[in-house]
Amino acid sequence: MLNTYPVVCGYYVKRPSTNSHANTTINDHESSAIHFRSPCCSETEVLSRFTTPSRYSSSRGSNNNNSFLHDELPAGEAPQNRLIIVDPHDDDGDGWYYGSSHKCLLICFRIIWKLLLSLGIVLLVYYMASKPPPPKISIKMAGVHQFGIGEGVDGTGVATKTLTCNCSIDLIIDNKSKLFGLHIHPPIIEMSFGRFPFASSHGRKLYAASHGSSLFQLSFGTRNRPMYGAGRNMQDLLASRKGLPLIIRMSFRSNYRVVGDLIKSNFLHRSECFLFLHRNYDKRHATQVYNSTCAVTS
Repeated sequence: MLNTYPVVCGYYVKRPSTNSHANTTINDHESSAIHFRSPCCSETEVLSRFTTPSRYSSSRGSNNNNSFLHDELPAGEAPQNRLIIVDPHDDDGDGWYYGSSHKCLLICFRIIWKLLLSLGIVLLVYYMASKPPPPKISIKMAGVHQFGIGEGVDGTGVATKTLTCNCSIDLIIDNKSKLFGLHIHPPIIEMSFGRFPFASSHGRKLYAASHGSSLFQLSFGTRNRPMYGAGRNMQDLLASRKGLPLIIRMSFRSNYRVVGDLIKSNFLHRSECFLFLHRNYDKRHATQVYNSTCAVTS
């Protein structure tokens, strides 16, 4: 159902200053009212307001309908113009009076509103003109510096296979923006065997300078992690020629701060690496022998 609102009209009425206006005919006041009436009101509506008794009439009372027009001013008081807003649907025939203080508030409100609107337009134009392009992200395995499965116990004293590993990965960010640096939230890295995650890490905040490529090396791993039934299978695959298949997933958010924290360009990045780890250890590069394939998924 649609909501309807009453139409509000306004006109100015000049208050008489002396008793000399007491004999002025109602026709003169009607013509004056029509001269100052708002174009949104009809002529009949304006005249009906003057011919209807008003609650603001003189306290001395009057038997005619135009008593509020004959209200006298105190000695020495100048006549005043008042803005009367008339509601055509108001059965009481009353209007709302707005003085100079209300006019000042209205003017201030309009000025503030125009300033805010202008500021918003300027910021929007600036953002559209200097909008930075999305950064280019790539990752690659840097090394598996330690990976060993041995005998141990869990927190309750149950004997099981335990895993200790220490890995690192290279994050390369190509920032194509010439004006803004890229703010990077702490990356989240998770390493899993099939559906079983066994190592994770929350990195630190990073920053990639504008118009250049930045390289960050991130480390992750675990120590004496109980593997239970998966430990035996991992140990057998590690010793085989095929190698131990592992999955490394990384996700993080980044943003360009165009106007401080007010306007930002946000991005979400996800990537993963498929790692085939072998039993042999490469002393020259201080890493376990492995083959890997990495890709950015989003």
